[in-house]
Amino acid sequence: MNIKRQLTLRFVLHAVIAGLVVLMIAACTIWWVMGRVNDVRLQNNFYSVGLERLVESSQFGEDGVIFDPELLEQVKKNHGWLQSLNEEGEVEKSYNTPSDVPKQYAPGELIAYWQGQKEFPYGLYLWIQEKNGVLYTLLYGVPKTLEPLLKTLTESSPSYSEGRLLLPEGVADRMYAKKGYVQLIDSSGAELASFNRPSSVPDHYNVQELALRSEYGDRYGYDISSAYDEDTSLTWVIGLPLNANIYSAQEFFISAETRIIWTGAAIMLIATLIIFALLSLLNAHRFGGPMLHMLAWLDSLGKSSFKEPADRKGQPRSRMKSGKWRRRYRVFGDVMLSIDKLSDSLQREQETRRQTEILREEWISGITHDLKTPLSSIKGYAHLLAEEEYEWSPLEVRKFSAIMLEKSAHIDTLISDLAISYRIRNGITPPLTEEIELNGWLANALDQAAANPAYGEGRIIYQAAPKEIRVHLYTPWLERIVNNLTANALLHNSPDTKLTVTLTGDMGKGMMIHFSDNGQGMDQRTVSNLFERYYRGGNTSASTDGSGLGLAVSKGLTEAMGGRIVVKSGLGKGTSIWLIWS
Repeated sequence: MNIKRQLTLRFVLHAVIAGLVVLMIAACTIWWVMGRVNDVRLQNNFYSVGLERLVESSQFGEDGVIFDPELLEQVKKNHGWLQSLNEEGEVEKSYNTPSDVPKQYAPGELIAYWQGQKEFPYGLYLWIQEKNGVLYTLLYGVPKTLEPLLKTLTESSPSYSEGRLLLPEGVADRMYAKKGYVQLIDSSGAELASFNRPSSVPDHYNVQELALRSEYGDRYGYDISSAYDEDTSLTWVIGLPLNANIYSAQEFFISAETRIIWTGAAIMLIATLIIFALLSLLNAHRFGGPMLHMLAWLDSLGKSSFKEPADRKGQPRSRMKSGKWRRRYRVFGDVMLSIDKLSDSLQREQETRRQTEILREEWISGITHDLKTPLSSIKGYAHLLAEEEYEWSPLEVRKFSAIMLEKSAHIDTLISDLAISYRIRNGITPPLTEEIELNGWLANALDQAAANPAYGEGRIIYQAAPKEIRVHLYTPWLERIVNNLTANALLHNSPDTKLTVTLTGDMGKGMMIHFSDNGQGMDQRTVSNLFERYYRGGNTSASTDGSGLGLAVSKGLTEAMGGRIVVKSGLGKGTSIWLIWS
């Protein structure tokens, strides 16, 4: 699974979890809002909501019908009482019922109390509903507060002066105790006088204002009742607070239910924002941390520090002590592994450059010495020939000249190897090739090489291919390769070392030239660096003649002609080198 798919799955999973959490929050919020709205409705309109719920939640037990205890508790909180009647008007069950409430009702008597035709100290609400074949008749009553006060107020005919009502002492005390207010308004709705009117209550009414405040007192915080005097066209308005939270007239359209819904929506929004903030922090920790770590690691690589940044304990941040990836780094495992490989590669490259620089310095030192040695000889013999005090014989002159030519040829070889090594490095292609018969050509080249007096006689053994092999190669380069490999085998081994050159191959199927000696061989470090441009083997007893570039040049020329070179050696086991064209 690639990193793109892993990241996609992770982010989709996080989004799904966040969505489920938001749905849970929404469900909880809706449940809370519905519960609070029902509580408000039970508190303000128990006669229309609570009575129906009492019937719906009722059960039959050994003692008869059983009502929900929470709903009965709400009846008590509303300072109300409850009675359950049978078809004869007898009370079967009662709750919080005062002593002045009848235990049995005649049909006409109940209706008279209910419709206000007969004086009754309580406001009555009647609920009749059938459930499971049983007819429930519930009578819910609450104490009348405004009507008695309004009746006392209108009968006492209070006076007013300069906008202030002068109430009877008993009525005024009761209004103060209940934090109520009284208003007297004229036929146009303007206030003539008032008593204890709060600032949230208007001093002028139109038809709609008074009707709405009378019907929806819970929205304004006051229970209002009014009485109209036909003789004077004046209207008495009396109000008592429903609770301690009194709302201004501008808040009429913001009901308690609306405030609860807004509160729930705000809670859900805040909770959702918190969830997404936590999800963002989680993603920053799970994904941002590893990314910053990888950037820091890459930055350290740019500063040639190849170790992975570590934590306070010195342990790599992305790994545990067991070497496994830490959990939040697993998704980036492929990237971390690539950076790790890059780090190792850069470290090896830096070490190679350091070794190459050392070899280059050593080679420069060696080639400087190699150039100075023949130059010193040439210079010395030139001085001898230039001396006027001496008369050199023709034989001596020829001897000096031969030595100077030999040293000049050595210098020419050094310069040529140096030039061609840099040409190979920059990429060269062979000039026009010619077709040769390789068996005969190679035999002739080895004969010429064997004529070198430094090699000794009989040290080169040639084994030709059984069939004629014709190839297209650039012979000057091939001759240089053969000479370099021959010199390397015979000059850097003991005088009794034999070099066997074997040619194998077939027309059109490739061919191979195998150089094998029975010399002292090389260690693996020397083998692995054999074709480096500045490398000289560690065998100090061997001759140091040459430029140090022969084998590097041979490898480059072989590859430039489409072949490859392979070497195998071991200490005391001799050396084998293959030139392969396939």
